[in-house]
Amino acid sequence: MAKNRQYRRKMHEKVDSIPSSFDGNVKQIFIVILVIAVVLVVFYFLTVYILSKDTSTSEFINSKPEEADIQYQEILAGNSFDIDEDNYYVLYYDMSDENLKSSYTNMITTYEEIDTHLPIYTVDMSSTFNKKYVSDEANRDVSQVEDLKISGPTLIEFDSSKVVEYVEGKDDIQQKLNEG
Repeated sequence: MAKNRQYRRKMHEKVDSIPSSFDGNVKQIFIVILVIAVVLVVFYFLTVYILSKDTSTSEFINSKPEEADIQYQEILAGNSFDIDEDNYYVLYYDMSDENLKSSYTNMITTYEEIDTHLPIYTVDMSSTFNKKYVSDEANRDVSQVEDLKISGPTLIEFDSSKVVEYVEGKDDIQQKLNEG
C-alpha cells in the first residue's frame, strides 16, 4: 500500500506540475477583450457625435428635386442625316476651344431669336465619338454619313436628310445664320 501511496503522490505532483496554457492567460485575455470593448465604445460615441452635428450634407442638397433638363441640341456627327425634321442646320465645330465655343454659342443664340428660324443642332468635333469625321480636307459633296468629312467649323443645311447647303468658315457661317 505504501507503494501505491507513493505512486499516487508522484502522479499528483506530475499533474500539478503540468504547465497549462490557461494559467496566466486569463488575465491577458480579459485585458484584450476589455481594450477591444473600449475601442468599440469610443468609435460608437465618435460616430454618434459626428452624425449629430448640424453641418450635414442636407444644407448642400436641394431637397426639392428639379425637373431634368435634357438637351437635344448637341448630337453626334453620325446622326446628322437621321434628324426627324424636314429642314434643319447642323453646325460642326471644336467645342474644346472655349473662345470658339463661346463665339458659336452666341451665334446660335442670336440665330434662335429670329422668329422664323430652322432648328439648329451642334456637333462637338473634339469628341472621340466624332473623330472619324474629322479630316484635313472637307467633302463638300456629301450625300450620306459615311462620306462626311469635316476640316473646320462647318454649317450644313439639310432638307429631308439631304444636304442642301454646305458652308465653311466662321464668317460665312455667321453670315448664313444672320440671313435666317
